[in-house]
Amino acid sequence: MINTTPYGLILTGGQSTRMGTNKSLLNYNGTPQREYLFKLLSKCCSGVFTSCREDQEVPQSLNPLTDYYNFPGPINGILSAFQAHPKESWLILAVDMPFVDEKALQFLLSHRDKRKLATCFMHSPAKFPEPLLTLWEPAAHAPLLAFAQAGNMSARAFLAQANIQTIEPYDKKILLNINYPEDMDSLL
Repeated sequence: MINTTPYGLILTGGQSTRMGTNKSLLNYNGTPQREYLFKLLSKCCSGVFTSCREDQEVPQSLNPLTDYYNFPGPINGILSAFQAHPKESWLILAVDMPFVDEKALQFLLSHRDKRKLATCFMHSPAKFPEPLLTLWEPAAHAPLLAFAQAGNMSARAFLAQANIQTIEPYDKKILLNINYPEDMDSLL
């Protein structure tokens, strides 16, 4: 039987080369971001995991889920989560999105359409889907894997052509990624 409450996955497997330091250890809310997001996702998910590379040190308390595939980018973490628990839906959240809070997660979950491959926010005005704050349904696993095996590494490109539920964010700030040290200025 498929669990109706999603699992949560914090994407931390990037190299953080643009930031120059491990983004998962940055402190936006009084604690390292990966720990903050783990607690946040634990409020609405039946299990929470931290996506990571094999060479990363992630405490066992954060349920590390090591990359299974050799695909570059976030698609590896998403597919690795499905590989580990294929019957689960996954609420994916990138570690570099410091403005995501419980309200944002509940908003996303309240707009969920289980008949679609995913439910995600749309960036405006460009109208492109945000794969790094998305609820992925189990039915997305096989087509996403086929997409990646065909050489397509963009989860955003997959969502753009897939049967998905899209929602507009109530606040564009929740979709903000902090990738460079100068991006930290946006937090002030």
